[in-house]
Amino acid sequence: MTNTFKMALRLSLAFALANTAISTAAYAEYRCSTPGLLDHWEKRACELARQDTPEALRHYIHKLNMIGAGMRMEDYVGKADAERWESVRQKSHLEAGKSAIVNSSVKRTEETK
Repeated sequence: MTNTFKMALRLSLAFALANTAISTAAYAEYRCSTPGLLDHWEKRACELARQDTPEALRHYIHKLNMIGAGMRMEDYVGKADAERWESVRQKSHLEAGKSAIVNSSVKRTEETK
């Protein structure tokens, strides 16, 4: 093979991979925004993505992938879902920290009695 042919082959493969990656990313980004095109399993994944935490969606996708569904969590999670999950996570950490402070001060109060 000539160097020109090898270069052309590499470029065409790179272009094909880039094109596939771009179209896949675009499809993933809008997966839940087209409910009429989704099957039952995908609709359920979109419903679970709208919950306050990712655990139910993670469990659901894991179970379906055990039977070869080939689902990916990021296909059903939009930016709003990820932001909501992060907000809930930060709020629960803050509340857990406040709870720990209250519990430790209650223990100290009980110990001094």
